[in-house]
Amino acid sequence: MARGDLLKRLFLTYLQRNDDAFRSVAMEIIAEEQKKNHTLLAGELQRILSNSAMNNSTVEPRYDLSSLPKDRERHALLVEIRKAERYFPDIILSKENQKTIEEIMEEFRRGEILRSHGINRRTKLLFCGPPGCGKTLLGEVIAAELGLPILYTRFDTIVSSYLGETSANLRKVFDYATRGTWVIFFDEFDAIGKSRDDLTEHGELKRVINSFLQLLDGFRSESLVIAATNHEHLLDTALWRRFDEILRLERPSVQDIRILLTKKLASIPHPQIKPEAIASSLKGLSHAEVERVCYDAIRLCVLRDSSEVTPELFEESMEREKQRLKIIRTADKRIKNSVKASK
Repeated sequence: MARGDLLKRLFLTYLQRNDDAFRSVAMEIIAEEQKKNHTLLAGELQRILSNSAMNNSTVEPRYDLSSLPKDRERHALLVEIRKAERYFPDIILSKENQKTIEEIMEEFRRGEILRSHGINRRTKLLFCGPPGCGKTLLGEVIAAELGLPILYTRFDTIVSSYLGETSANLRKVFDYATRGTWVIFFDEFDAIGKSRDDLTEHGELKRVINSFLQLLDGFRSESLVIAATNHEHLLDTALWRRFDEILRLERPSVQDIRILLTKKLASIPHPQIKPEAIASSLKGLSHAEVERVCYDAIRLCVLRDSSEVTPELFEESMEREKQRLKIIRTADKRIKNSVKASK
C-alpha cells in the first residue's frame, strides 16, 4: 500500500483540481509500488492513468486541439498529438540503454523529491543511430510507460520557405508545449540541426539553429524533449551539449534478432521456423527490416491459405526484403553522386 503522505497529497490535488500535480503524485505512488515489487498493481495503475489522459480515439479535453499551432504560410498544423500504445515489451534495447531510460523515467516520477534536494531531472534526450533501429518507437514507449501524450513535431510544415518563418514556427511549437505535460518528439532532427559550419547551408538555417538553442534553453516544463536523428554527424556541436542524455540505438545483434523473430511470429503457427537457427542470416538488418520480413511472411501465409509460415515462405520474404534494400541503396548512391556533381 502506498505511504499515507502520498495518499493525502493525492486527495489534496484532486480537491484542488490540479491535473498536473495529481498526475505527479500518482506517478510517485506507481514508483513506490514498483520498488515494492508490486509489478502487477503498478502496471494496472499505470494503464489506468494512461487511459485517463486519452480515451480510445481522442485526446482528453484538457488539451485544446482547436489552438494547435499552425504555419502562417499554408495554415498547416505544426504538431500532432498522438496516443502512445506500445510499452517496454514491444522494444529491444541494450542493457545500457534500458538502464538509462529506466533511470530517466524514475526521475520523472519522483521529480518533486529531486527538486527538494536542488537536483534537476534529465528532460532533454537525443536518440541517434541507423534508420529503423527503434528511435521513434522508444519515444512512444517512454510516453506510454509514463502515461503521457506525444507532441509530435512536423518538420514538413515547420521548415518554411519564408525568411524567418521557420524560427517563428519553432517558437509556436514551444509556446504550445508549455500548456501541458508531454513527450515532445522532434523526429529527423537534422532537418533543422545541421552544423552552422556546413558551407553548403545558407544563413537562414544558421539562424534557425540559434533560435532553437535559445528556445530549448528557455523552455521550462515538466515535459520530456526527445530529438531523433539518423545523421548525428550532421548536427551542430552546440546542440550536442544541450541534451542531458544521448543514446545511440544500434542494429540488432543475432541474439536480438532471435528475440525479435520469436515476438513477431508469435501470432501464427511456424513449427518449422527455428529463430535461433535463422537469426544469423538476418544479421545486418535493422529492427524495422527484420519486422518487415516477419510481417511479409505472415501476409504470404494468409493470402496463400497456408496453415503455417513455412521455411519456403520465410525465405521468399527474406529475398524480397533484400531486393528492396538493394534498390534503396542504389537510389541513395545515385542521389549522393548527383549532390557531389552539383557542388
